[in-house]
Amino acid sequence: MNQNQNTSSGFAIQNIILAESNFSRINNAVFEDVENNLNINVNVSVNAPTITVEETVDLTQSHKGNEQMKIRVKMVGIFQVVGESQIKDLESFGRINGASIIFPYIREHITNITQKGGMGAIFLPPVNFTNPIVVDKK
Repeated sequence: MNQNQNTSSGFAIQNIILAESNFSRINNAVFEDVENNLNINVNVSVNAPTITVEETVDLTQSHKGNEQMKIRVKMVGIFQVVGESQIKDLESFGRINGASIIFPYIREHITNITQKGGMGAIFLPPVNFTNPIVVDKK
């Protein structure tokens, strides 16, 4: 291999920021027999070589139809194409790879905020962002 050849290719994370965080709960929340409703929305903006991924997670917890807790977390990831990437569909990169990179930060934030909110730590399951049934692509 030629040592002068540029071998770096792919994507670099420029920044991941918390853009929005809302938490509310009722004072007398019930923690047994609850129903969680999770909604994930991913928006991608491409201005090559920059890909901006906005990921919003809405989580509600209800007991017998009464909402106990509501959380909305929005994080934005800014990615940069580096070198000669083999991936040509940058929007798909954002929807799948970018969203997959951001989601653990959202999971960690939700776990911490529910712990601090006296709800006990809520651990969101991992999400497969290649499954369009799981992710709302509005």
